[in-house]
Amino acid sequence: MTVNPILAFSARRRMRSARTAWLLTLYALAVLLFGLGVSFHSFLGDTLSIYTMGDAQEGYVVMMIFQFFLLILVTPAMTAGSISGERERQTLDLLLVTHTGSLRIVLGKLLESLGLMVLLVAATLPVMCLVLITGSMTLSQVLVGLLFLAVTAFAMLSVGILCSSLMRRTVAATVVSYLAVFAIGLITLLPLIQDISQAGQAYERMYSGRVYTAPSAVIGGEAGKLRLASFVFNPFLGLVSLLISQTGLLRGTLGSYSYTFYELFDYLDFTGMAWGCMSFMAVAGLILNLLAACFVRPRRRGSKA
Repeated sequence: MTVNPILAFSARRRMRSARTAWLLTLYALAVLLFGLGVSFHSFLGDTLSIYTMGDAQEGYVVMMIFQFFLLILVTPAMTAGSISGERERQTLDLLLVTHTGSLRIVLGKLLESLGLMVLLVAATLPVMCLVLITGSMTLSQVLVGLLFLAVTAFAMLSVGILCSSLMRRTVAATVVSYLAVFAIGLITLLPLIQDISQAGQAYERMYSGRVYTAPSAVIGGEAGKLRLASFVFNPFLGLVSLLISQTGLLRGTLGSYSYTFYELFDYLDFTGMAWGCMSFMAVAGLILNLLAACFVRPRRRGSKA
């Protein structure tokens, strides 16, 4: 099996650049300073108390959310100029002439950027593992959290590369990429309206006089907890589901937006929704990349007879 030539050339050029090393260092340092400033300052003391366990969990949540929004801000621009930039430099036709397929071009550009983003996420692993000192989290939970961030980066990169394949100019592709990410965030929030209605109906049935003593029977029992579509399709709500399933925190935050969600907190399948969100982003990213490959080749104009 031969290595993708686009990936090999781009990755070699990027990894030899000093900017990559500086980017990795600054990214990990930013996450470390943010975590220390918000919640991990207690680690700088002479001793650790039982309350440090709660501080460590809060620090983990804060750093995950901080990284999530950093990735949202960075990743669309990483691939927005991948195809449109080749068009501007008039090198895309040369790549196509070498019989490098459209899909291989898209995958090469995508994997090169994805590799860098995975390196960025992996660079924060030592910082994220500070929570292991107090025993408030496990290594597997930290790794799953970083996996969620990597899948999110893959989905956002896929949006950027699709917009790049559609646009002829890098500036236009970058602007459209961020607008697309913003639109996706809003559209995937629309099921929240139905979710609130569904949760309200479950709440009413659960606390009616007839079934008050067996609320789990209304939700479906442990084997069939309530799942909400918006927490599966919206990346940020998927992250919230993951953090809740891992730490048990954010109950008060969720309850401040909906008292019904606060009451149904123990009957919501946050673990299933988090993994469902990761699966949705992975599948959506694959579909976007396949669509991008369809638009890489220039459209043929009909010639006159």
